[in-house]
Amino acid sequence: MQFYLVGGLIFAFLVAIFALWNSTEIIVRFPLLGEFSTSLALVIIGSAILGALSILVFGTIKHIKMNLQIKRQAKIIKDYEGIIDQLKSQLEKSQLKEESSPEDISTHSLQ
Repeated sequence: MQFYLVGGLIFAFLVAIFALWNSTEIIVRFPLLGEFSTSLALVIIGSAILGALSILVFGTIKHIKMNLQIKRQAKIIKDYEGIIDQLKSQLEKSQLKEESSPEDISTHSLQ
């Protein structure tokens, strides 16, 4: 996790240096919103911030979906463990019955 933080800070520093080197005035045009004049540095930094926010949103959505899937899978595993425990107890009971049945039959036949 610290590696990503340090990497992000280095990338932000490089973007800031690049933006400062390119600090000329430009005209930004948006469809239906018009146009405005601003510094290229602000456009570069704003684009980097919007990119980071979009990654954050999509990463959060993916994380939430994964957590929900993990919870569903954990519930299924718990249910299957319960079924396995029931089957084990049934198997033990049937094995005990089989072990006791031949002895009962042999003692009855000898008498």
